[in-house]
Amino acid sequence: MTEIIIKINSKDRKKYGLKDAKMSFAELEKKIVLAQAREALERTAMIAKRTGLSKMSNREINQIIKTVRKSA
Repeated sequence: MTEIIIKINSKDRKKYGLKDAKMSFAELEKKIVLAQAREALERTAMIAKRTGLSKMSNREINQIIKTVRKSA
């Protein structure tokens, strides 16, 4: 196994939840992917709120899904 040393600032260390000084590449990759997914979800929620989509009922959402599936 090859060892790589990476320097990271405290802001990014906190952003990606890096607490251990040593970890496997798989662990690092998982933490980065999870942080990116979390950011994407937060952006999606913010856009939904700003555009009013967050106020849609389940019935409205299901109707849109049904319409889109019919036209696909």
